[in-house]
Amino acid sequence: MRKILLLITLSLLFLFLELGALAQETELPDPGLTPDSPFYFLERISEGIGNFFTFGDLKKAERYAKLAAERVAEAKAVVDKGRPEVAKVALERYEDQLAKALTRAERAKAKGKDIERVTEIVAEATSKHLTVLEGVLEKVPEVAKKAITRALEKSKNGHITALKVLAGENPKRAVEINIESAKGRLEKAKQEAVKGNKENVEKILEDYEDFQNTLEEIREKGKTLAALVSEERIKDIEDLDEIEDEVEDISAETEKKVKEAKERAIGRQKVSLRDVADEDPEKATEINLRAAEARLKRAKAKAEEGKIDEVEEAVKEFENQYKFGEEISAIAQGLGKDITTVEQLVGKATSIHLEILAEVYEKVPVQAKEAIERTMNVSAKGHQKAVEALKEKDALDEVSEKIPVPEKLPERVKEKIRKPETPKP
Repeated sequence: MRKILLLITLSLLFLFLELGALAQETELPDPGLTPDSPFYFLERISEGIGNFFTFGDLKKAERYAKLAAERVAEAKAVVDKGRPEVAKVALERYEDQLAKALTRAERAKAKGKDIERVTEIVAEATSKHLTVLEGVLEKVPEVAKKAITRALEKSKNGHITALKVLAGENPKRAVEINIESAKGRLEKAKQEAVKGNKENVEKILEDYEDFQNTLEEIREKGKTLAALVSEERIKDIEDLDEIEDEVEDISAETEKKVKEAKERAIGRQKVSLRDVADEDPEKATEINLRAAEARLKRAKAKAEEGKIDEVEEAVKEFENQYKFGEEISAIAQGLGKDITTVEQLVGKATSIHLEILAEVYEKVPVQAKEAIERTMNVSAKGHQKAVEALKEKDALDEVSEKIPVPEKLPERVKEKIRKPETPKP
């Protein structure tokens, strides 16, 4: 009898300590007792008691989410101590408790409860768990990798599930967390690319694609989120540029996959920009012009490195992005909206675009200059079209009526820009 009382007392003590650790929510708590300890069973007993005295699906969901975080902390702790073989115990419990957290949250929602808080906790926590578990994976021998890889997949799937559920309660917060998670994937991919880890880069890009597909699904719950997503994708595409630069010496296959990921990102950006144009064509035009300018900056950087093929690729990306502005204008006109501000933005941007193109033109060899001239012609034609429309409305404002031709260009090229031909399809 005395032994039983002692056991209950110790269990309640562990429960008290555990609750203090769980208050950290999305941060990893102190691991406390770990699976390699002979007293680990006491922690399991204390958690069982805590579960018994936690009432309601919502409270239980929060509790299981926080306990799952402790399992990750335990797995990391035993690996750091050189005992990776016992991490499996913590990871199996992690999978179980994460699943229970999501199940309880869904039950609470079915009963009409507000589950925003708990799904936000799970979404933020699982994003952090991915990073921690990846670090653990790098430290363990091959025989211990299977359990961690499985936990990583469960964590990713749990993250996506939580985001989708959260989107039903607070789509803006779901989008914000998703954006941060995708950003974390690209940062990790950059690190792995620098190390030359081909397989890791490709796996992380797969995760990134899954997060992007989820983002497309949840942002549709509110078109007002499209501008936020479109702006962030400019940064994503620049990150993918960096990854592409790193992997080009590792594997042609990996480089191809990065290029494909970037193409999909550009395509998704246009999809979200169409939604922005429905609500706010001026905002859509601003974002589109910034995206186009980012492509020109890449062309300039590659020209300075002497990588002509990549200059031409970036310039072509600029052309496509710039021409997409015509679709934004068409959407606005179709909705009966005044596009004066849109035309003014296009007219003002020409000066910046032509200046950057002139710098690129100076740095590329003769065989590449024709492509740059063609792109300058596209920009000049866009300026000319905008000016003609603005003059009819007497709304030139600060837009130069003349095409702002950079002085550094040869006279022959200047003349072509002043009288741009209609670009061939």
